[in-house]
Amino acid sequence: MELSRMSRRRALSLIGGSAVAAALPGGVVRAQGAPLNLGYQTSTWGAVGMVAEAEKLFEKTRAKVVFHKFDSGRTIRDAMVAGRIDLGSIGAAPFVVGAAKGNMAALGTVAYAGGTLAIVASKKSGIKTVADLKGKKIASQLGSETDHVFQNKIAPAFGLKKGDFEVVNVKFHDHVSALAGGSVDAFAGVEPYPAIADVEGLGVVVTDYSKYDIVPLLLAVQRPVLEKRSDELVPFLKGWLAAVKMFKDDRKRVTGIVWNFYKSQGWKVPEEVISKALARMDVTPTYVPELKNYLTNMAQTLVNKGQIASVPDWNKVLDQQILKRASA
Repeated sequence: MELSRMSRRRALSLIGGSAVAAALPGGVVRAQGAPLNLGYQTSTWGAVGMVAEAEKLFEKTRAKVVFHKFDSGRTIRDAMVAGRIDLGSIGAAPFVVGAAKGNMAALGTVAYAGGTLAIVASKKSGIKTVADLKGKKIASQLGSETDHVFQNKIAPAFGLKKGDFEVVNVKFHDHVSALAGGSVDAFAGVEPYPAIADVEGLGVVVTDYSKYDIVPLLLAVQRPVLEKRSDELVPFLKGWLAAVKMFKDDRKRVTGIVWNFYKSQGWKVPEEVISKALARMDVTPTYVPELKNYLTNMAQTLVNKGQIASVPDWNKVLDQQILKRASA
């Protein structure tokens, strides 16, 4: 897989926010009728957004939506907190931080994605299990759900504690090149990058996250948008649900759309890699019964580390009304 310099610059300009609408102060809501700004990730976690954009599904439900692409849920959360975008698909860790600040809620889930995350080791490293990461350098995007689960659940499960390994802050889309260049021994990454490393013969999957975490991906919304533009969120969510339905009814078309997205960004990746990566993601918009306890445990961990002040009230944060209206 190769990423040309021109494509890399283009991707970084998108990720860095040059494609994002001009910032509004946090908490300021755009006028009713103005387009809703949606951020989605350029990993497979953004696949629902990719499908909705390619198929013009929001136009079909008369929702005005502008799409913005980001490298991670953390950068989406930061753009939401800054008021640059209204909605975004983000992992639980950045979502909990955003909810704790009081200005973020959720319309539903995007997916449960434990199978899409993996610890990948260089074939030259001799690493066979997570325990072998002791004394090694691991690329991980700090502040992401992927990193949070790795450092707080998977590493401790193998007897590893802080200081036993070195975490190098590397963005997801640079994990494969970091592994190929030898600057790290392994990475904690999200699809399609583990699959790419495997197909290229650069790395081996030590473990995926499915044994350790459900890894919920949330469809987050700025609370002021939820409170003041709820009627506009209904056609938005109808369009989103149409994309979700395509994952159930036409997986081949979905795979082609996501594959074309990566080709447009300069990646030369077999369609089979994308197909396998998407198969590891359970795309569903509804909250599972254990989600509140999951988020509470994560929030308490962040409270104990001093990263947030208190555990949010999930009954207020996890909205269910817009989804009910859109599904009617």
